[in-house]
Amino acid sequence: MHRIATIRVLLQTGLVVLVSINHAFSRTCQDDEIQESRVEVIRDSEVEHSGTDDGDSSAVANDPEIDAAVIRAFREVHDGFSSDEVLLQDELQTNFIAACQRLVPDASPERLNWTLLNLRKQGKLSDIKTTRQNRISTEEFRHVGEIVARSIQDAHQISIDRALCNPETRQQFDELAKGFAADIDLYAVRKAAFQLRKARQLRPELVTRLADWGREVKVYSLADLQADLWVIPQEPGIYMFSDRQGYLYIGETDNLRRRLTKHLDESDRQALASYLKANDVTEIKVEVHTFEAGSRIGELAVRRAYESELIRSRNPRFNIRP
Repeated sequence: MHRIATIRVLLQTGLVVLVSINHAFSRTCQDDEIQESRVEVIRDSEVEHSGTDDGDSSAVANDPEIDAAVIRAFREVHDGFSSDEVLLQDELQTNFIAACQRLVPDASPERLNWTLLNLRKQGKLSDIKTTRQNRISTEEFRHVGEIVARSIQDAHQISIDRALCNPETRQQFDELAKGFAADIDLYAVRKAAFQLRKARQLRPELVTRLADWGREVKVYSLADLQADLWVIPQEPGIYMFSDRQGYLYIGETDNLRRRLTKHLDESDRQALASYLKANDVTEIKVEVHTFEAGSRIGELAVRRAYESELIRSRNPRFNIRP
């Protein structure tokens, strides 16, 4: 049996999203899990999306005093490293903010860091030579970097650059990373996330950029959920299992608590069930996306469109690829 559903959503920005979902599934599918789905998101050809490649369209007007302070502080403390390294390395970051705030004490760390990155993009740091590089392999941290960066982006609708510029979201990034391993190299995870963004591998999915529906994102350890599943609402939503090896499984449901209870008791996805039994539950994370009451996410076709885009871009190990 095939179902074809077409959903048109007219957003306040004037963007038109046409989501065409071809569902091919058998009557034996359990819990309405999708077996095959094709999602096409088409943007109105007469409207251009204003966001940047990394999903952050925010901008701050130049302030000559702050610009001058940032350039002077960077020259003073960068120790031969690039502006990216000044943001990523804890010691350089601390020294840079302190040097800036001696000159412009009222400027926030986020403003100072964002100005630094923008000045570099504008070529205004080109006379300050980079003579040192911190060449480390981030390969083993790429999965954690992607999962943490996407969690932050989903929760706050900001790029990873913006997240690491802000001390609060930077700390959230670090805490999420440490959830995978308490002694994980935070610098390496940040660097891996930056490298993924520069390779355009962290771009938000179109369906999430154009139709947010009041999304709220929370991340739990599997161990915490086993202890208390009542923290999960009985609402429609999306859930994602992951560990430091990458995304494991992504699903949609009309009742998050009921569906996750089934996964934790004895998942009907045999490969996922076996993996959960064989691995340390303290290092497995469950990311839950809930939405405002009455939003379109309550519709099965919309949830499956969202789920399908996430599976396509994040490539979870135990899903059937849409």
